[in-house]
Amino acid sequence: MNDFFLLKRLVYLVASFFIIHCDHKQKTNHEVLFAFLTPTLGMFGDSVMALWPAETQLKPFVIIKNAFPLRTSSDILEVVKNDKSRYTACLYNGGVNDYLGNFSPQDFEIRNTITNQLQSISLLLEKCEHVLVLNTWYVEFPWPSEAVLKINKSMKESIVTVPRIDSENYIKKSDLLDGGHLTDIGYSKMSKLTLEHFRTKIPWLDYLPR
Repeated sequence: MNDFFLLKRLVYLVASFFIIHCDHKQKTNHEVLFAFLTPTLGMFGDSVMALWPAETQLKPFVIIKNAFPLRTSSDILEVVKNDKSRYTACLYNGGVNDYLGNFSPQDFEIRNTITNQLQSISLLLEKCEHVLVLNTWYVEFPWPSEAVLKINKSMKESIVTVPRIDSENYIKKSDLLDGGHLTDIGYSKMSKLTLEHFRTKIPWLDYLPR
Protein backbone atom coordinates (compact mmCIF):
# COMPACT_ATOMS: atom_id res chain seq x y z
CA MET A 1 0.00 0.00 0.00
CA ASN A 2 1.46 3.37 -0.99
CA ASP A 3 2.00 6.40 1.26
CA PHE A 4 -1.15 8.15 -0.02
CA PHE A 5 -3.40 5.31 1.09
CA LEU A 6 -1.59 4.92 4.42
CA LEU A 7 -2.01 8.60 5.23
CA LYS A 8 -5.65 8.55 4.17
CA ARG A 9 -6.35 5.52 6.35
CA LEU A 10 -4.75 7.21 9.36
CA VAL A 11 -6.92 10.29 8.87
CA TYR A 12 -10.01 8.08 8.54
CA LEU A 13 -9.27 6.27 11.78
CA VAL A 14 -8.75 9.48 13.73
CA ALA A 15 -11.89 11.04 12.29
CA SER A 16 -13.98 7.95 12.96
CA PHE A 17 -12.92 8.07 16.62
CA PHE A 18 -14.38 11.55 16.94
CA ILE A 19 -17.59 10.49 15.21
CA ILE A 20 -18.13 7.59 17.58
CA HIS A 21 -17.50 9.80 20.62
CA CYS A 22 -19.28 12.87 19.32
CA ASP A 23 -21.50 15.38 21.10
CA HIS A 24 -24.85 16.38 19.54
CA LYS A 25 -23.94 20.06 19.83
CA GLN A 26 -21.28 19.53 17.19
CA LYS A 27 -23.72 18.50 14.48
CA THR A 28 -22.26 20.76 11.79
CA ASN A 29 -18.74 19.50 12.40
CA HIS A 30 -19.98 15.95 12.30
CA GLU A 31 -21.68 16.51 8.95
CA VAL A 32 -18.35 17.69 7.58
CA LEU A 33 -16.64 14.61 8.98
CA PHE A 34 -19.31 12.33 7.52
CA ALA A 35 -18.82 13.93 4.12
CA PHE A 36 -15.07 13.40 4.39
CA LEU A 37 -15.41 9.80 5.55
CA THR A 38 -18.01 8.73 2.99
CA PRO A 39 -16.23 6.12 0.86
CA THR A 40 -16.20 6.05 -2.91
CA LEU A 41 -16.80 2.86 -4.87
CA GLY A 42 -15.52 2.63 -8.43
CA MET A 43 -17.40 0.02 -10.46
CA PHE A 44 -15.48 -1.24 -13.49
CA GLY A 45 -17.01 -3.76 -15.85
CA ASP A 46 -19.78 -4.56 -18.30
CA SER A 47 -23.58 -4.63 -18.05
CA VAL A 48 -23.37 -6.43 -14.70
CA MET A 49 -21.99 -3.22 -13.19
CA ALA A 50 -23.89 -0.84 -15.46
CA LEU A 51 -27.31 -2.25 -14.50
CA TRP A 52 -26.57 -2.71 -10.79
CA PRO A 53 -28.87 -0.47 -8.69
CA ALA A 54 -25.85 0.30 -6.56
CA GLU A 55 -26.92 3.82 -5.61
CA THR A 56 -29.68 2.33 -3.46
CA GLN A 57 -28.28 -1.11 -2.61
CA LEU A 58 -24.68 -0.20 -1.77
CA LYS A 59 -25.18 2.75 0.57
CA PRO A 60 -23.30 4.52 2.12
CA PHE A 61 -20.84 4.30 -0.77
CA VAL A 62 -20.71 7.12 -3.29
CA ILE A 63 -20.98 5.19 -6.56
CA ILE A 64 -18.83 6.00 -9.59
CA LYS A 65 -19.64 3.69 -12.49
CA ASN A 66 -17.08 3.05 -15.19
CA ALA A 67 -19.14 0.34 -16.84
CA PHE A 68 -21.16 -0.15 -20.00
CA PRO A 69 -23.01 -3.09 -21.64
CA LEU A 70 -21.18 -5.25 -24.18
CA ARG A 71 -17.70 -4.21 -23.04
CA THR A 72 -15.12 -6.95 -23.48
CA SER A 73 -12.27 -7.57 -21.06
CA SER A 74 -9.94 -5.61 -23.37
CA ASP A 75 -12.41 -2.68 -23.47
CA ILE A 76 -12.55 -2.66 -19.67
CA LEU A 77 -8.77 -2.75 -19.49
CA GLU A 78 -8.59 0.41 -21.61
CA VAL A 79 -11.13 2.12 -19.35
CA VAL A 80 -9.04 1.24 -16.29
CA LYS A 81 -5.87 2.50 -18.00
CA ASN A 82 -7.47 5.85 -18.81
CA ASP A 83 -9.14 6.42 -15.46
CA LYS A 84 -7.22 8.94 -13.33
CA SER A 85 -9.35 8.93 -10.18
CA ARG A 86 -8.68 7.37 -6.79
CA TYR A 87 -11.25 5.34 -4.88
CA THR A 88 -11.78 3.96 -1.42
CA ALA A 89 -12.88 0.68 -2.98
CA CYS A 90 -13.34 -0.83 -6.43
CA LEU A 91 -15.45 -3.62 -7.89
CA TYR A 92 -14.32 -5.37 -11.05
CA ASN A 93 -16.04 -7.80 -13.40
CA GLY A 94 -15.56 -8.70 -17.04
CA GLY A 95 -14.89 -11.41 -19.58
CA VAL A 96 -18.21 -12.92 -20.61
CA ASN A 97 -18.67 -10.49 -23.50
CA ASP A 98 -15.46 -11.82 -25.04
CA TYR A 99 -17.49 -14.89 -26.01
CA LEU A 100 -20.87 -13.66 -27.22
CA GLY A 101 -21.84 -16.12 -29.95
CA ASN A 102 -18.79 -18.29 -29.21
CA PHE A 103 -20.02 -21.55 -27.72
CA SER A 104 -16.73 -23.46 -28.04
CA PRO A 105 -14.04 -21.20 -26.59
CA GLN A 106 -10.42 -22.22 -27.11
CA ASP A 107 -7.90 -22.33 -24.28
CA PHE A 108 -5.83 -19.49 -25.75
CA GLU A 109 -8.93 -17.28 -25.78
CA ILE A 110 -9.55 -17.97 -22.10
CA ARG A 111 -5.90 -17.16 -21.35
CA ASN A 112 -6.25 -13.84 -23.18
CA THR A 113 -9.30 -12.96 -21.09
CA ILE A 114 -7.52 -13.82 -17.84
CA THR A 115 -4.49 -11.77 -18.91
CA ASN A 116 -6.76 -8.74 -19.48
CA GLN A 117 -8.37 -9.30 -16.09
CA LEU A 118 -5.04 -9.54 -14.30
CA GLN A 119 -3.73 -6.38 -15.96
CA SER A 120 -6.90 -4.50 -15.03
CA ILE A 121 -6.69 -5.66 -11.43
CA SER A 122 -3.03 -4.67 -11.19
CA LEU A 123 -3.88 -1.15 -12.36
CA LEU A 124 -6.87 -0.91 -10.02
CA LEU A 125 -4.62 -1.69 -7.07
CA GLU A 126 -2.83 1.58 -7.82
CA LYS A 127 -6.10 3.58 -7.74
CA CYS A 128 -8.16 1.80 -5.10
CA GLU A 129 -7.49 1.15 -1.44
CA HIS A 130 -9.48 -2.08 -1.69
CA VAL A 131 -10.30 -4.18 -4.75
CA LEU A 132 -12.96 -6.88 -4.95
CA VAL A 133 -13.38 -9.09 -8.02
CA LEU A 134 -16.61 -10.76 -9.09
CA ASN A 135 -16.59 -13.89 -11.16
CA THR A 136 -19.66 -14.93 -13.17
CA TRP A 137 -22.67 -16.91 -12.07
CA TYR A 138 -23.83 -19.80 -14.21
CA VAL A 139 -25.67 -18.52 -17.27
CA GLU A 140 -28.08 -20.12 -19.72
CA PHE A 141 -28.38 -20.19 -23.51
CA PRO A 142 -27.99 -17.95 -25.52
CA TRP A 143 -25.28 -16.78 -23.13
CA PRO A 144 -21.87 -18.50 -23.47
CA SER A 145 -22.24 -20.98 -20.63
CA GLU A 146 -19.16 -23.07 -21.52
CA ALA A 147 -16.98 -19.97 -21.58
CA VAL A 148 -18.32 -18.94 -18.17
CA LEU A 149 -17.34 -22.30 -16.69
CA LYS A 150 -13.82 -22.02 -18.11
CA ILE A 151 -13.39 -18.38 -17.10
CA ASN A 152 -14.48 -19.07 -13.53
CA LYS A 153 -12.11 -22.03 -13.25
CA SER A 154 -9.20 -19.96 -14.57
CA MET A 155 -10.07 -17.00 -12.34
CA LYS A 156 -9.93 -19.19 -9.26
CA GLU A 157 -6.50 -20.45 -10.33
CA SER A 158 -5.08 -17.08 -11.39
CA ILE A 159 -6.69 -14.31 -9.35
CA VAL A 160 -5.24 -14.95 -5.93
CA THR A 161 -3.81 -11.57 -4.84
CA VAL A 162 -7.17 -9.85 -4.27
CA PRO A 163 -10.45 -11.03 -2.73
CA ARG A 164 -13.00 -12.58 -5.07
CA ILE A 165 -16.71 -13.33 -4.78
CA ASP A 166 -17.50 -16.66 -6.40
CA SER A 167 -21.03 -15.69 -7.33
CA GLU A 168 -22.00 -19.08 -8.74
CA ASN A 169 -22.29 -20.22 -5.12
CA TYR A 170 -25.05 -17.69 -4.45
CA ILE A 171 -26.90 -16.84 -7.67
CA LYS A 172 -29.60 -19.32 -8.67
CA LYS A 173 -31.68 -19.72 -11.82
CA SER A 174 -34.54 -17.81 -10.20
CA ASP A 175 -32.21 -14.79 -9.77
CA LEU A 176 -31.69 -14.48 -13.54
CA LEU A 177 -33.67 -12.04 -15.65
CA ASP A 178 -32.86 -13.37 -19.12
CA GLY A 179 -30.54 -16.27 -18.47
CA GLY A 180 -27.59 -13.93 -17.87
CA HIS A 181 -28.50 -10.63 -16.23
CA LEU A 182 -29.73 -10.37 -12.66
CA THR A 183 -33.12 -9.52 -11.22
CA ASP A 184 -33.35 -7.02 -8.35
CA ILE A 185 -33.29 -9.97 -5.94
CA GLY A 186 -30.12 -11.26 -7.57
CA TYR A 187 -28.51 -7.85 -7.25
CA SER A 188 -29.63 -7.67 -3.62
CA LYS A 189 -27.72 -10.89 -2.97
CA MET A 190 -24.59 -9.49 -4.61
CA SER A 191 -24.94 -6.20 -2.72
CA LYS A 192 -25.18 -8.02 0.60
CA LEU A 193 -22.02 -10.00 -0.16
CA THR A 194 -20.21 -6.87 -1.32
CA LEU A 195 -21.07 -4.86 1.79
CA GLU A 196 -20.20 -7.78 4.06
CA HIS A 197 -16.75 -7.89 2.49
CA PHE A 198 -16.05 -4.16 2.65
CA ARG A 199 -17.19 -3.93 6.28
CA THR A 200 -14.13 -6.02 7.11
CA LYS A 201 -11.91 -3.51 5.30
CA ILE A 202 -13.60 -0.20 6.16
CA PRO A 203 -14.47 -0.39 9.88
CA TRP A 204 -16.38 2.93 10.02
CA LEU A 205 -18.76 1.95 7.20
CA ASP A 206 -21.69 1.16 9.49
CA TYR A 207 -21.34 4.47 11.35
CA LEU A 208 -22.10 6.51 8.25
CA PRO A 209 -25.62 7.72 7.40
CA ARG A 210 -27.38 5.91 4.57
